Order: sequence, then C-alpha cells, then structure tokens
Amino acid sequence: MTFRWIVFALGAALAGASGAARADNVDIVRDLAGRVGPIMGSASACRDIARPRIQMIADKFAAVIREASPNEADRDSLTRLLDRSVADGRDAVARGQIDCKLAERQLAQLERSISAPAASSGAAAAPAATAMSVTPTDTAPLNATPLNSAPISIPPQRGITDREIRFGMAAGFTGPIKELARQVKLGIDTAFNRANDAGGVHGRMLRLIAADDGYDPAKALAAMRQLYEKEQVFGFIGNVGTPTAVVAVPYALERRALFFGAVTGSNVVRSDPPDRYVFNYRASYAEETDATVRYLMKIRRLQPRQIAVFAQNDAFGDSGFAGVAKAFRALGLNDSAILRLGYERNSVNVDEALKTLRAQ
Repeated sequence: MTFRWIVFALGAALAGASGAARADNVDIVRDLAGRVGPIMGSASACRDIARPRIQMIADKFAAVIREASPNEADRDSLTRLLDRSVADGRDAVARGQIDCKLAERQLAQLERSISAPAASSGAAAAPAATAMSVTPTDTAPLNATPLNSAPISIPPQRGITDREIRFGMAAGFTGPIKELARQVKLGIDTAFNRANDAGGVHGRMLRLIAADDGYDPAKALAAMRQLYEKEQVFGFIGNVGTPTAVVAVPYALERRALFFGAVTGSNVVRSDPPDRYVFNYRASYAEETDATVRYLMKIRRLQPRQIAVFAQNDAFGDSGFAGVAKAFRALGLNDSAILRLGYERNSVNVDEALKTLRAQ
C-alpha cells in the first residue's frame, strides 16, 4: 500500500457516511489501522520526533474511525486494533527493526499524503480531505501558546465551555474510606486552584465536581451517571477505590471519557494493551506487595511461613495477594502455601480471620 493510497482509502471509508457506514468502509479502515498504526508507533518511540505531529494523526484517524463505524462494537474493535498496531510500531524500534530516521521519513510521507489535494481521487476522497487535512497549526509545538493565554476556539465538547473545564470525581465521601476520599479531593482542588490562579487552561477555569459512592460498587454506577449525564463532566479524575473501579472504568470506557489518576493499584485500570482513556498515577498493588515480600525476606530475613495476606474479599484483596504470590514464585517458592485471610468490605467482621491467624 502506498501512502497516496491511504488518502483514497480514507475517502472510500468516509464517502456517504451519514449515520450508518457500509461494512466495506469498516474493512477499509481496519486495514488502514493496521498500516497507519505502526507508523505512529515507531515515530512515538523516537524522542526527536515532536509529539504533536503524532497526536495530530492520531486525532484525525480517530475521527475516521468514528465516521466509518456503524456501531459501538465496531468502533471499539477498530480502536483496539489501532492501539495494537501502534504498540507493534514501538516494538519494532525497540527491537532495531526500524531506526528513527526511517520512522521520521514514514511519518513525513504520511503527513504529506493526508494533507495533499485529493482532486485526482474523485468525489470519494473529499470527505477524507476534510477529516485528515493537516494545517500548519496542527504541527505547532504544544507550548507555543501559554496555558494562561486568552481562550482559543475549539469545537463543542462535553464539559468544556468558554469559561471552564469540568471534571468529575466519584469516591466514598461517607463510609470507611471517607478521610482518604476527602484528602484526595483536597489535593486535586489545591492543584486546580493553583492552575486557576495562573489563568487556567487557555483562560478556562478547572472545576472539580464530586459524587459520593460510599465505597460501594452498588452505588458507583449512580455516582458515575450523576457526574457524566447530569453534571456533563469532561472526564473523571481521582476516583478512589478498587471495587468501585470495577464498575466505574467500564462506564467511562464505553463513553470514551478520560479516567485519570484513580486511587487504585488494581489491574482493573491496567489492561494490556493499555486502555486508551485510562491514565495511572501510582504503582500497582501487585508491585507494592511484591516489593514488600522481597524486603521482608531479603532484608528482614523472615521465613515464608511468617508471611500471611490479610485483605478484603474483593478485587482489592485479590490484587494484593497476586503480588505476594508473584514474589514467592520469583524467589522459587510455592505460592500455594501462602496463608490468606479475608474479611468483607465495609465491615469490621474480622474475628474469624484473626482466629485463623492466631492458630498459625
């Protein structure tokens, strides 16, 4: 496939896409995702290639996927395929199969191809030219305009107005983790206030709207809906809790909403390959417990039988136990012999677990 053919294929994918795309459009975009993705991935692995250039193509291709997909399932499938293809491109650079000079040339050719006039491609290419056109401002450095400059014009976007950007936070402001939730909110509010004092983001003030889920998965969905549907937030930041994340993460992903800095170290927010809209800001529970076991055994000289796992009977406890088991296996020990003690979330019913622990 030549780079010029990419323009024609994008045109075919978008031609006549006025609500319901044809199946062949999806096939064309699927093929394109497998070819454009590695170019983006190899470029992203090279430090000297400006990130905005890659992001511009990613944004344009995301628009193509949206236009060409007749339903949510196809959009998700194409997005995952693109993510895998991007990862393949990064791996190719890491393995030495592609050098950064070649990655730069491929990216430049792709930029020229999608910005070139498409007169020779006929009517089918016109929509592609609209969706994938490149202008000089597309490739400007991200820091070309100060964050506190006057508001810039952007297309209508949920949670963003001329004056503010709204973020949502779902956490247990009542219940056993209320102090943790309050402290996390205080930290985000402090950071937002500092940014707002400096003029905000392109003149828009950052605003945090919180909803209480009581650290209860049964209430988490209602909290997420309140923030997304009623408050119309742009994305979610600082959600607290693993069992609630089991509900919150799928909700955010289904709506392609940002899910940033959740206070959980579980694998719920650590898919492989990573979910496009999830950004972590802390170590995983598995990493933490793995490091703890290694410290106890190598530095403190504890014996394996002196280590037990005392945790909640839910995804939170499962994640911590997985890290302990991983550390045991890495040290050549049998993880089936680990003593695991559990209790129900949001309760103080630990008598049985303590009884078992004393017996050991």
